[in-house]
Amino acid sequence: MENKDRLMSLDTLRGLDMMFILGLAAIISKICGLFPGGEDSWLATQMSHVEWEGLRHHDTIFPLFLFIAGVSYPFSLSKQKERGFSRGRIYGKIFYRGAMLVFLGIVYNGLLNFDFENLRWQGVLQHIGMAWMFAALLFIKFRSSVRAVIACCLLLGYWLLLRFVPAPDFPGSDPFSMEGCLTGFVDRMVMPGRLYNGIFDPEGMLSIIPATVTA
Repeated sequence: MENKDRLMSLDTLRGLDMMFILGLAAIISKICGLFPGGEDSWLATQMSHVEWEGLRHHDTIFPLFLFIAGVSYPFSLSKQKERGFSRGRIYGKIFYRGAMLVFLGIVYNGLLNFDFENLRWQGVLQHIGMAWMFAALLFIKFRSSVRAVIACCLLLGYWLLLRFVPAPDFPGSDPFSMEGCLTGFVDRMVMPGRLYNGIFDPEGMLSIIPATVTA
């Protein structure tokens, strides 16, 4: 039965993405392992992240969820306007949602253990909260043509930074390597606690720039 208040294609895509978030990839990997050579098959390798270079299906799950969150916002905003929400209240909901996602992500990472020296402050929920919040603000503030220009400028600026500004603390390193990447350097310099693998965090501060474009 069709619900006029829902976009079924978007709900279906969200549901499929959630299935992978909740463990469908592990199930597929186990099924592949039941067959000779299945653990090293193309399908099985798609159910895990690449170590650094390349792209697999498993690497698209988080960006897809972020993309869905961004696509969903215009529908949410139109409902808020129909209910007579003031501009201030709309902005308040954006900041509240962004801050709440960041807070929940830090709690999930172990905030309540109060071991701040070893706490990972960054994470998927924090990344979604920040990127979605910035994207929502841009959506409200600018028309689509201006947003397209902003998105292109953000991506170009991000690429230029990564291409021509290698990490100063690893001189001579490839700027596209894990140790030479500027995003890792920024996190090493400004983030307290620990990074995901010591020198680099996949949900680093600088990578919020392209994530905002995704949202």
